[in-house]
Amino acid sequence: MSRNILFLVTGKTPQIVTETVWALACDEDASDIWVPDEIHVLSTQDGLNQIRKRLFEDGVFEQLKQDYPIVSDVEFNPVDHLHVITDHVGKPLVDLKTPEENERSADIICQMVKDFTSMEDTSVHVSIAGGRKTMGFYAGYALSLYGRAQDALSHVLVDEKFEQANNFFYPTPTEHLVSDWNAKVVGDAQEAQVWLAKIPFVRMHEAILPKHQLRKEDSFSEVVQKINESYEDVSLELNTFSRKAIVNGKFTIDNLPPREWAFLNWFAARRKDSKGGVIAPTKNINERNINSEQLSHISQLTEEYLTYYYDHKNEADLDISVDKKFFQSAKSRLQTALKEALGIELAAKLGITQGSGKGSSFQLTIPPEAIVINDMS
Repeated sequence: MSRNILFLVTGKTPQIVTETVWALACDEDASDIWVPDEIHVLSTQDGLNQIRKRLFEDGVFEQLKQDYPIVSDVEFNPVDHLHVITDHVGKPLVDLKTPEENERSADIICQMVKDFTSMEDTSVHVSIAGGRKTMGFYAGYALSLYGRAQDALSHVLVDEKFEQANNFFYPTPTEHLVSDWNAKVVGDAQEAQVWLAKIPFVRMHEAILPKHQLRKEDSFSEVVQKINESYEDVSLELNTFSRKAIVNGKFTIDNLPPREWAFLNWFAARRKDSKGGVIAPTKNINERNINSEQLSHISQLTEEYLTYYYDHKNEADLDISVDKKFFQSAKSRLQTALKEALGIELAAKLGITQGSGKGSSFQLTIPPEAIVINDMS
Protein backbone atom coordinates (compact mmCIF):
# COMPACT_ATOMS: atom_id res chain seq x y z
CA MET A 1 0.00 0.00 0.00
CA SER A 2 1.33 3.42 -0.97
CA ARG A 3 2.22 5.81 1.84
CA ASN A 4 1.37 9.47 1.25
CA ILE A 5 4.05 11.94 2.34
CA LEU A 6 3.38 15.67 2.44
CA PHE A 7 6.58 17.74 2.41
CA LEU A 8 6.45 21.50 2.98
CA VAL A 9 9.15 24.16 2.98
CA THR A 10 7.97 27.07 5.11
CA GLY A 11 9.05 30.28 6.73
CA LYS A 12 7.28 31.96 9.62
CA THR A 13 3.77 31.06 8.46
CA PRO A 14 2.51 27.93 10.25
CA GLN A 15 -0.86 28.47 8.55
CA ILE A 16 0.62 27.05 5.35
CA VAL A 17 0.70 23.59 6.90
CA THR A 18 -2.94 23.46 8.00
CA GLU A 19 -4.24 25.26 4.92
CA THR A 20 -2.47 22.75 2.67
CA VAL A 21 -3.70 19.75 4.65
CA TRP A 22 -7.26 21.10 4.53
CA ALA A 23 -7.10 21.75 0.77
CA LEU A 24 -5.70 18.29 0.05
CA ALA A 25 -7.82 16.17 2.36
CA CYS A 26 -10.77 18.08 3.81
CA ASP A 27 -12.22 20.24 1.03
CA GLU A 28 -15.48 18.58 0.03
CA ASP A 29 -15.47 20.50 -3.25
CA ALA A 30 -12.07 19.20 -4.32
CA SER A 31 -12.03 17.02 -7.42
CA ASP A 32 -9.77 14.49 -5.72
CA ILE A 33 -8.96 13.86 -2.06
CA TRP A 34 -5.39 13.12 -1.01
CA VAL A 35 -4.92 12.30 2.66
CA PRO A 36 -1.32 12.41 3.94
CA ASP A 37 -0.11 9.57 6.12
CA GLU A 38 2.74 11.72 7.39
CA ILE A 39 3.78 15.36 7.18
CA HIS A 40 7.32 16.70 7.13
CA VAL A 41 8.21 20.39 7.37
CA LEU A 42 11.59 21.94 6.65
CA SER A 43 12.30 25.45 7.88
CA THR A 44 14.76 27.65 9.74
CA GLN A 45 14.96 27.63 13.52
CA ASP A 46 12.67 30.65 13.76
CA GLY A 47 10.16 29.08 11.39
CA LEU A 48 10.00 25.84 13.34
CA ASN A 49 9.63 27.72 16.64
CA GLN A 50 6.52 29.36 15.18
CA ILE A 51 5.12 25.98 14.14
CA ARG A 52 5.79 24.43 17.55
CA LYS A 53 4.12 27.33 19.32
CA ARG A 54 1.07 27.80 17.15
CA LEU A 55 0.30 24.37 15.73
CA PHE A 56 1.26 22.20 18.68
CA GLU A 57 1.42 24.20 21.92
CA ASP A 58 -1.68 26.21 21.01
CA GLY A 59 -3.42 23.02 19.88
CA VAL A 60 -4.28 24.17 16.34
CA PHE A 61 -3.28 20.94 14.62
CA GLU A 62 -5.11 18.81 17.18
CA GLN A 63 -8.20 20.96 16.61
CA LEU A 64 -7.92 20.39 12.86
CA LYS A 65 -7.96 16.63 13.46
CA GLN A 66 -11.03 16.96 15.66
CA ASP A 67 -12.82 19.16 13.15
CA TYR A 68 -11.97 16.85 10.25
CA PRO A 69 -11.65 13.20 11.33
CA ILE A 70 -10.36 12.24 7.87
CA VAL A 71 -6.93 13.48 8.99
CA SER A 72 -7.14 12.17 12.56
CA ASP A 73 -4.53 9.46 11.92
CA VAL A 74 -1.94 11.60 10.14
CA GLU A 75 1.53 11.36 11.67
CA PHE A 76 2.81 14.82 12.53
CA ASN A 77 4.59 15.76 15.72
CA PRO A 78 7.26 18.30 16.73
CA VAL A 79 9.89 15.65 17.47
CA ASP A 80 9.95 13.49 14.33
CA HIS A 81 8.48 15.65 11.60
CA LEU A 82 10.00 19.13 11.96
CA HIS A 83 13.37 19.45 10.24
CA VAL A 84 15.69 22.41 10.71
CA ILE A 85 18.05 23.81 8.11
CA THR A 86 21.59 23.68 9.46
CA ASP A 87 24.96 24.95 8.37
CA HIS A 88 27.79 22.60 7.38
CA VAL A 89 28.72 21.90 11.00
CA GLY A 90 25.16 21.13 12.05
CA LYS A 91 24.28 24.47 13.65
CA PRO A 92 20.60 25.42 13.07
CA LEU A 93 20.14 28.47 10.85
CA VAL A 94 17.90 31.24 12.16
CA ASP A 95 17.32 32.70 8.70
CA LEU A 96 18.57 32.38 5.12
CA LYS A 97 20.40 35.54 4.21
CA THR A 98 23.71 34.67 2.58
CA PRO A 99 24.35 32.78 -0.68
CA GLU A 100 26.02 30.03 1.35
CA GLU A 101 22.96 29.63 3.57
CA ASN A 102 20.67 29.46 0.56
CA GLU A 103 22.90 26.86 -1.08
CA ARG A 104 22.83 24.86 2.14
CA SER A 105 19.02 24.92 2.14
CA ALA A 106 19.06 23.70 -1.46
CA ASP A 107 21.26 20.74 -0.55
CA ILE A 108 19.00 19.73 2.36
CA ILE A 109 15.79 20.15 0.36
CA CYS A 110 17.22 18.11 -2.50
CA GLN A 111 18.36 15.34 -0.17
CA MET A 112 14.97 15.11 1.55
CA VAL A 113 13.06 14.97 -1.74
CA LYS A 114 15.51 12.37 -3.03
CA ASP A 115 15.03 10.27 0.11
CA PHE A 116 11.22 10.49 0.05
CA THR A 117 11.00 9.60 -3.65
CA SER A 118 13.54 6.79 -3.42
CA MET A 119 11.05 4.67 -1.47
CA GLU A 120 8.99 2.65 -3.94
CA ASP A 121 5.85 2.57 -1.77
CA THR A 122 5.49 6.35 -1.39
CA SER A 123 3.51 9.09 -3.04
CA VAL A 124 5.07 12.47 -2.35
CA HIS A 125 3.29 15.82 -2.44
CA VAL A 126 5.55 18.87 -2.19
CA SER A 127 4.14 22.26 -1.20
CA ILE A 128 6.08 25.41 -2.07
CA ALA A 129 3.62 27.85 -0.52
CA GLY A 130 5.78 29.05 2.37
CA GLY A 131 9.33 30.18 3.03
CA ARG A 132 11.63 32.29 0.94
CA LYS A 133 11.19 32.21 -2.83
CA THR A 134 14.51 30.43 -3.22
CA MET A 135 13.30 27.59 -0.98
CA GLY A 136 10.19 27.15 -3.09
CA PHE A 137 12.27 27.11 -6.25
CA TYR A 138 14.67 24.54 -4.85
CA ALA A 139 11.82 22.29 -3.68
CA GLY A 140 10.16 22.44 -7.08
CA TYR A 141 13.42 21.83 -8.91
CA ALA A 142 14.31 18.92 -6.65
CA LEU A 143 10.95 17.30 -7.36
CA SER A 144 11.55 17.86 -11.05
CA LEU A 145 14.84 15.98 -10.72
CA TYR A 146 13.54 13.10 -8.63
CA GLY A 147 9.75 13.12 -8.91
CA ARG A 148 7.86 10.16 -10.31
CA ALA A 149 4.44 9.79 -11.92
CA GLN A 150 2.67 9.55 -8.54
CA ASP A 151 4.29 12.66 -7.06
CA ALA A 152 2.81 16.18 -7.11
CA LEU A 153 3.68 19.84 -6.56
CA SER A 154 1.35 22.58 -5.33
CA HIS A 155 0.85 26.04 -3.88
CA VAL A 156 -2.01 26.99 -1.57
CA LEU A 157 -4.01 30.20 -2.08
CA VAL A 158 -6.27 31.95 0.45
CA ASP A 159 -8.88 34.71 0.37
CA GLU A 160 -7.01 38.00 0.55
CA LYS A 161 -8.79 39.22 3.68
CA PHE A 162 -7.95 36.01 5.52
CA GLU A 163 -4.27 36.41 4.63
CA GLN A 164 -4.28 39.32 7.09
CA ALA A 165 -5.80 37.24 9.90
CA ASN A 166 -3.24 36.15 12.45
CA ASN A 167 -5.49 33.39 13.81
CA PHE A 168 -6.81 31.90 10.59
CA PHE A 169 -5.47 28.41 9.91
CA TYR A 170 -8.11 26.66 7.78
CA PRO A 171 -11.83 26.89 6.91
CA THR A 172 -13.64 25.63 9.99
CA PRO A 173 -16.78 23.45 9.87
CA THR A 174 -18.60 25.85 12.23
CA GLU A 175 -18.54 29.60 12.83
CA HIS A 176 -15.16 30.91 13.97
CA LEU A 177 -14.39 34.62 13.82
CA VAL A 178 -10.82 35.57 13.04
CA SER A 179 -9.05 38.90 13.42
CA ASP A 180 -5.93 40.70 12.27
CA TRP A 181 -2.97 41.74 14.40
CA ASN A 182 -4.91 44.81 15.56
CA ALA A 183 -7.71 42.59 16.91
CA LYS A 184 -10.05 43.74 14.15
CA VAL A 185 -12.39 40.97 13.00
CA VAL A 186 -11.84 40.23 9.31
CA GLY A 187 -14.32 37.43 8.80
CA ASP A 188 -15.69 34.01 9.67
CA ALA A 189 -13.24 31.15 9.00
CA GLN A 190 -16.20 28.96 8.05
CA GLU A 191 -16.70 31.14 4.96
CA ALA A 192 -13.05 31.35 3.92
CA GLN A 193 -11.98 30.07 0.56
CA VAL A 194 -8.77 28.11 0.21
CA TRP A 195 -7.59 26.79 -3.13
CA LEU A 196 -4.90 24.29 -3.96
CA ALA A 197 -3.07 25.26 -7.13
CA LYS A 198 -1.37 22.19 -8.54
CA ILE A 199 1.79 23.06 -10.43
CA PRO A 200 2.76 21.03 -13.50
CA PHE A 201 6.44 20.13 -13.57
CA VAL A 202 8.77 18.30 -15.92
CA ARG A 203 9.76 14.92 -14.50
CA MET A 204 13.41 14.48 -15.37
CA HIS A 205 13.98 11.45 -13.16
CA GLU A 206 13.75 8.88 -15.95
CA ALA A 207 14.95 11.10 -18.79
CA ILE A 208 18.10 12.61 -17.28
CA LEU A 209 19.24 11.10 -14.01
CA PRO A 210 19.80 7.51 -15.21
CA LYS A 211 22.31 8.92 -17.70
CA HIS A 212 24.35 10.38 -14.91
CA GLN A 213 24.29 7.75 -12.15
CA LEU A 214 24.96 10.46 -9.58
CA ARG A 215 26.34 9.51 -6.22
CA LYS A 216 23.96 9.36 -3.28
CA GLU A 217 26.00 11.97 -1.40
CA ASP A 218 25.97 14.51 -4.25
CA SER A 219 24.56 17.86 -3.16
CA PHE A 220 21.97 19.80 -5.13
CA SER A 221 24.61 22.07 -6.65
CA GLU A 222 26.77 19.06 -7.59
CA VAL A 223 23.83 17.31 -9.26
CA VAL A 224 23.02 20.37 -11.37
CA GLN A 225 26.67 21.08 -12.11
CA LYS A 226 27.46 17.56 -13.30
CA ILE A 227 24.44 17.50 -15.58
CA ASN A 228 25.40 20.88 -17.04
CA GLU A 229 29.06 19.91 -17.39
CA SER A 230 28.13 16.91 -19.51
CA TYR A 231 27.13 19.34 -22.29
CA GLU A 232 30.45 21.23 -22.24
CA ASP A 233 33.99 20.45 -23.35
CA VAL A 234 35.99 18.47 -20.81
CA SER A 235 39.45 19.06 -19.36
CA LEU A 236 41.52 16.62 -17.31
CA GLU A 237 44.27 17.36 -14.81
CA LEU A 238 46.26 14.52 -13.29
CA ASN A 239 48.38 14.97 -10.17
CA THR A 240 50.54 11.88 -10.24
CA PHE A 241 52.08 12.32 -6.78
CA SER A 242 48.75 12.49 -4.94
CA ARG A 243 46.94 10.25 -7.46
CA LYS A 244 44.16 12.74 -8.05
CA ALA A 245 42.22 13.36 -11.24
CA ILE A 246 40.50 16.74 -11.56
CA VAL A 247 37.83 17.11 -14.23
CA ASN A 248 36.97 20.58 -15.51
CA GLY A 249 38.83 22.07 -12.57
CA LYS A 250 35.88 21.19 -10.31
CA PHE A 251 35.41 17.48 -9.74
CA THR A 252 38.18 15.68 -7.89
CA ILE A 253 38.51 11.91 -8.15
CA ASP A 254 40.97 10.73 -5.52
CA ASN A 255 39.90 7.15 -4.91
CA LEU A 256 41.02 5.35 -8.06
CA PRO A 257 42.84 2.08 -7.27
CA PRO A 258 46.47 1.91 -8.47
CA ARG A 259 45.70 -0.24 -11.52
CA GLU A 260 42.91 2.02 -12.80
CA TRP A 261 44.87 5.16 -11.95
CA ALA A 262 47.90 3.94 -13.91
CA PHE A 263 45.69 2.97 -16.85
CA LEU A 264 44.20 6.48 -17.00
CA ASN A 265 47.60 8.12 -16.57
CA TRP A 266 49.07 5.95 -19.33
CA PHE A 267 46.40 6.85 -21.87
CA ALA A 268 46.37 10.52 -20.85
CA ALA A 269 50.13 10.78 -21.31
CA ARG A 270 50.01 9.10 -24.73
CA ARG A 271 47.19 11.41 -25.83
CA LYS A 272 48.92 14.53 -24.52
CA ASP A 273 52.17 13.61 -26.28
CA SER A 274 50.31 12.73 -29.51
CA LYS A 275 51.74 9.21 -29.52
CA GLY A 276 48.63 7.72 -31.04
CA GLY A 277 46.42 4.98 -29.69
CA VAL A 278 47.14 1.59 -28.18
CA ILE A 279 46.43 -1.59 -30.12
CA ALA A 280 44.68 -3.85 -27.63
CA PRO A 281 46.23 -7.30 -27.10
CA THR A 282 44.22 -10.15 -28.58
CA LYS A 283 45.67 -12.97 -26.52
CA ASN A 284 46.26 -13.79 -22.87
CA ILE A 285 49.82 -14.43 -21.74
CA ASN A 286 49.13 -18.05 -20.76
CA GLU A 287 47.34 -19.13 -23.97
CA ARG A 288 48.93 -22.08 -25.71
CA ASN A 289 48.59 -20.76 -29.24
CA ILE A 290 50.12 -17.34 -28.56
CA ASN A 291 52.93 -16.51 -31.00
CA SER A 292 56.12 -14.53 -30.57
CA GLU A 293 54.72 -11.39 -32.16
CA GLN A 294 51.79 -11.36 -29.76
CA LEU A 295 54.11 -12.02 -26.80
CA SER A 296 56.31 -9.13 -27.89
CA HIS A 297 53.30 -6.81 -28.11
CA ILE A 298 52.13 -7.77 -24.62
CA SER A 299 55.66 -7.24 -23.31
CA GLN A 300 55.84 -3.78 -24.88
CA LEU A 301 52.46 -2.75 -23.47
CA THR A 302 53.40 -4.09 -20.05
CA GLU A 303 56.64 -2.12 -20.02
CA GLU A 304 54.79 1.09 -20.93
CA TYR A 305 52.04 0.52 -18.40
CA LEU A 306 54.41 -0.30 -15.53
CA THR A 307 56.06 3.08 -16.00
CA TYR A 308 52.85 4.62 -14.62
CA TYR A 309 51.97 1.81 -12.25
CA TYR A 310 55.34 1.50 -10.53
CA ASP A 311 55.03 4.44 -8.09
CA HIS A 312 51.55 3.39 -6.95
CA LYS A 313 51.79 -0.36 -7.14
CA ASN A 314 50.49 -2.74 -4.52
CA GLU A 315 53.52 -4.60 -3.18
CA ALA A 316 51.52 -7.83 -3.23
CA ASP A 317 50.59 -7.32 -6.87
CA LEU A 318 53.82 -7.07 -8.83
CA ASP A 319 53.27 -9.77 -11.44
CA ILE A 320 51.33 -7.96 -14.17
CA SER A 321 51.06 -8.60 -17.87
CA VAL A 322 49.00 -6.27 -20.00
CA ASP A 323 47.35 -9.03 -21.96
CA LYS A 324 43.80 -9.23 -23.32
CA LYS A 325 42.15 -10.02 -19.98
CA PHE A 326 44.07 -7.37 -18.06
CA PHE A 327 43.48 -4.68 -20.71
CA GLN A 328 39.74 -5.26 -20.89
CA SER A 329 39.37 -5.49 -17.11
CA ALA A 330 41.36 -2.33 -16.35
CA LYS A 331 39.53 -0.32 -19.01
CA SER A 332 36.12 -1.53 -17.79
CA ARG A 333 36.85 -0.86 -14.12
CA LEU A 334 38.23 2.58 -14.90
CA GLN A 335 35.10 3.52 -16.85
CA THR A 336 32.87 2.23 -14.03
CA ALA A 337 34.77 4.34 -11.49
CA LEU A 338 34.46 7.44 -13.68
CA LYS A 339 30.72 6.86 -14.14
CA GLU A 340 30.20 6.59 -10.40
CA ALA A 341 32.07 9.83 -9.81
CA LEU A 342 30.88 11.90 -12.76
CA GLY A 343 27.75 10.33 -14.25
CA ILE A 344 27.51 8.44 -17.51
CA GLU A 345 27.55 11.33 -19.97
CA LEU A 346 30.40 13.29 -18.42
CA ALA A 347 32.43 10.10 -17.89
CA ALA A 348 31.88 9.15 -21.54
CA LYS A 349 33.82 12.26 -22.55
CA LEU A 350 36.81 10.80 -20.71
CA GLY A 351 36.29 7.40 -22.22
CA ILE A 352 39.01 5.24 -23.74
CA THR A 353 37.44 4.32 -27.04
CA GLN A 354 38.41 2.34 -30.11
CA GLY A 355 38.54 3.79 -33.58
CA SER A 356 36.49 2.37 -36.40
CA GLY A 357 37.59 -0.84 -38.01
CA LYS A 358 38.78 -4.16 -36.65
CA GLY A 359 42.09 -3.92 -34.85
CA SER A 360 41.91 -0.14 -34.51
CA SER A 361 43.72 1.46 -31.60
CA PHE A 362 42.25 2.72 -28.32
CA GLN A 363 42.83 6.23 -27.06
CA LEU A 364 41.48 8.85 -24.68
CA THR A 365 38.79 10.86 -26.44
CA ILE A 366 39.58 14.38 -25.22
CA PRO A 367 42.05 16.55 -27.20
CA PRO A 368 45.72 16.78 -26.12
CA GLU A 369 45.44 20.46 -25.19
CA ALA A 370 42.73 19.61 -22.63
CA ILE A 371 45.12 17.43 -20.62
CA VAL A 372 47.49 18.62 -17.87
CA ILE A 373 49.79 16.20 -16.05
CA ASN A 374 51.54 17.38 -12.91
CA ASP A 375 54.34 15.18 -11.62
CA MET A 376 54.84 17.20 -8.44
CA SER A 377 52.85 17.12 -5.17
